[in-house]
Amino acid sequence: MKPYENILLITDLDGTLVPHGGRVSDENRRAIETFTAGGGCFGIATGRTPEDSVGFVKGLPIQAPSIFYNGAMLYDWQRKTPLCVRPLPSPPEDPACWPRFAAACQQLLPTACIEIYTADGCHIITDPAYDDPRLAKEFFHIVHTALAPLSNPQETPWLKFFVNDTPAQLRRLEAAVHAQHMDALATTFYSEVNYFEFVAKDASKGAMLKELRRLPAGSGKIIIAAGDFLNDNEMLRAADVGVASGNAHAATKAAADLVGCAASDHLMAWILENVIKKRAFLRA
Repeated sequence: MKPYENILLITDLDGTLVPHGGRVSDENRRAIETFTAGGGCFGIATGRTPEDSVGFVKGLPIQAPSIFYNGAMLYDWQRKTPLCVRPLPSPPEDPACWPRFAAACQQLLPTACIEIYTADGCHIITDPAYDDPRLAKEFFHIVHTALAPLSNPQETPWLKFFVNDTPAQLRRLEAAVHAQHMDALATTFYSEVNYFEFVAKDASKGAMLKELRRLPAGSGKIIIAAGDFLNDNEMLRAADVGVASGNAHAATKAAADLVGCAASDHLMAWILENVIKKRAFLRA
């Protein structure tokens, strides 16, 4: 038996595996290769799409089903096939609730960048003048479009609704969410201080981690999860060992079992040396 056969390591990308604006370090790459060569199973959990993630993790030995769209999709990386998809729901009596809410957001937040994610990519329904600067560095398919072509989520399911604006404006959005009762349909969270996201109530990184445990790839494994921000908290709690990066949000550190080094100091290498090799916190 190889030393790490019973361990699955799954990690957030931005701020955890990859420093913001950076790339996977050689140190992290070597640690992941050592881990998988020892029988370990490696996967990623991100708000990004599979297409976008390729540009960051190209060449990494990803064997585990991985989590995308902040938990709206569990995806077989090897076969390039969704295993589980949980789109934003609409009540039968109000199938246009999400397009109507998106239109209200356009009115409420005139300088926001509003993104609608479907299985085929990212659709931006706001003026390109207000695009998030990060978009120029992304690897996924981006389309600027009017809202009308996306106004039937039953035909084109929305996996994630994403708003980029200032914290003050996003607080106004939070109030609108409650006033229009959209929080009855979706889980909302900040993935950065200027990013406010919506996914289905039953979609989160933590929920998909539980789904992963039911699959052969995750069954019986000790699962180590790593993250840095609020959208990772549920996943860290659902794992056998939750590790927050040293640069993580205070609430994410509180949700974790361990706090490691900063992402820029090669967190995967830290986990290999201080958790996996030492069996720290690992429970069979």
